[in-house]
Order: sequence, then structure tokens, then C-alpha cells
Amino acid sequence: MRRFWHRALFCVLVLTLPPGGLRAGEFTDGLIRLVLHEDTGRFSLYYLEDLSRENFEPLFTDQDPRTSFFSILLNDKSYRLGESSAFRLRREAEETNPAFLFISPFLRIREEFSFIKTAGSSQANGIRITVSVENTGVQEINLGFRFLLDASLGERGRGAPPFLTDKRSIESETLITAQDDDRQWISRNDRLSLMGSISGGVERRPDQLHFANWKRLNEVPWKTSFTAGRNFNYLPYSIDDSAVCYYYEPRPLSRGESASYTILLAAEDPRGFDGPEKPPVRPARETVPLPANASSPAADGRAADLALLQDLLNRLDRYMAGEISITADDLAAMEASIARLKARYGLP
Repeated sequence: MRRFWHRALFCVLVLTLPPGGLRAGEFTDGLIRLVLHEDTGRFSLYYLEDLSRENFEPLFTDQDPRTSFFSILLNDKSYRLGESSAFRLRREAEETNPAFLFISPFLRIREEFSFIKTAGSSQANGIRITVSVENTGVQEINLGFRFLLDASLGERGRGAPPFLTDKRSIESETLITAQDDDRQWISRNDRLSLMGSISGGVERRPDQLHFANWKRLNEVPWKTSFTAGRNFNYLPYSIDDSAVCYYYEPRPLSRGESASYTILLAAEDPRGFDGPEKPPVRPARETVPLPANASSPAADGRAADLALLQDLLNRLDRYMAGEISITADDLAAMEASIARLKARYGLP
């Protein structure tokens, strides 16, 4: 009977997904399109790959924007921003640079996005992400911060390394620490490249960058163990799935005090993020809506949700036919997926 009601709920979800997909704010400047997913507190980033067709291509995984996220570690408890019920989420108006606000009784987190151009570009070709965390509670806390980015450009068996830095080629699991002198990392395919800051262009260097399989990094509340030389597979399901995770170790934060973290993402520039001067930042602006027959990141997100529902339905069908088994942990994960989808689409 329980399986019957699960399947019935899946069908209801499929039938009640809103035709317009998720709400999202789209902003374009120069060569970059930024999409803020208001229901989940996530973002996607696109590069103008073909000017004549106005074709923007994703710079990291965008099928499900939730696979890249910010999280905090507060007194040894992890909160994933956009998913934790401890925080209220809203997007600020666009009179200035777009931003998400995550508000709880003990913290106020502002995640601001602004367009940048590197020294070798005449147009905006990246973004600056500044996350400010204010202790609004009544006592001192220990605060850590991480950012997991689900990379994609260096995957799909190209025969090239999934990542590079200005100091090394990264062909297997790698840990870069504050003692290393790498300044930026790069993920690229034959047409596009994404460059991320390490120390170049930012004042505060992360304590660690962990390059590893996405599933290994995603499944832990804070850190997973580092295994030098391990590949980017996590059998049986996660194959050639690369990611990079920024870590800022916990530090004391007094009542009323704020901490700030800055990460830069841009199209690859041989000069990195360092230039003779910091580029001016133009206010973000809303873009003209896409034509009705064009694909959009919001529509792609809805398609990913439908694909997830279909996958869960297929697993239930195989279970009911006796082809596979489903453990208690599997069932808990499926129920969590249902809860997230219900919250995402405002279903009771």
C-alpha cells in the first residue's frame, strides 16, 4: 500500500508541475548570462558561444542547478543554503547587483553577484560572487563556508585532464591547500572554458580546494576523505563526474561581526584574474524574455525534474516486479526527493 501511494504521489507531481517551469531571474552583460533560480537559491552561468545566433552555452552543469551550492558549517552543524528550513530565502530587487538573502534568527547571509571582465577581455566575461555572513545571534559562533561546483566541460572522455591550474594538470583527485601557490583553475572542452579563482583577483584565499568526484563531495555534510590519485568515478552510478569544492575552515565570529567570501568565475584568460587594475562593475539588468519556442534554463530545470520523477517511477516499477531491492536508505532518499520537489513547486 505504501508503494502505491508513493507512485500516486509521483503521478500527481508530474501532472501538477507548472507549465512555466521555475521562477528565475535572468541577467546578461557582455558575454555572460547569469540565471538566479529563486525557488532554490541556486545560480547558473552561460557564455555567449555564438554571437550571430545569440547562443549561450552553460559553463558548468545546469541540467539540475541544485548540484552546485553554497553551504555553511555553524558550530559543527551543516546548512545547505536554499535547502535548509532554518533560513528564509528571498531575492533582492535589481536596482543594484542581484543578490539572494538567507535569513535566520542567528545569521543573515547575503549572496551578491556582479559582472566582471578580466584583463584580456573587452566585455564582461565573468562574475564575482561575494557572500557576506553576519552573526545576528546572541553569542559567538564558529563559522565555516564551502562552495561545491559541479563541473562539466572537462568530462565525457575527451582524453584531456578534467582540470588545470596555472601550476599543474589535474587528472585525478587533488587537494590544493593554502600553502600552494596556484592562482586559478580551469575546466575546458573544445569550445568553452571556465576559470575559477584560487588566490588570483581575491583577497582571501580558500583554505582548501578539493578536486574530486561530485557524488563523493555532495554526499557529505562538510568534508570527505582525500585519496591522492583516485579517479573521478564513484561506482556504480557516478562515472567521470568531476567537481571542485572550496573550503574556508571554521573561525570564531563574534555577535554582530561579519565574514566575507569572494569567488570569481569567468571564461579562461591567459592573464588569469590579475590585471593592472580591477575592472569596473556594471549594474546587472534584466534580459529580454526568450522567444516562446526557445529553450530556457528554467525550462531545462523543469525537464530535469521530470526526468528525475521518471527515473524514480522506473525504479519503483522494477522493485514491484521483483527485479531490484530498495533499502531503507534508498527509500529515505526517494522521500527526500519528493519533499524537495513538493517544496520547489509549492505543492501541499
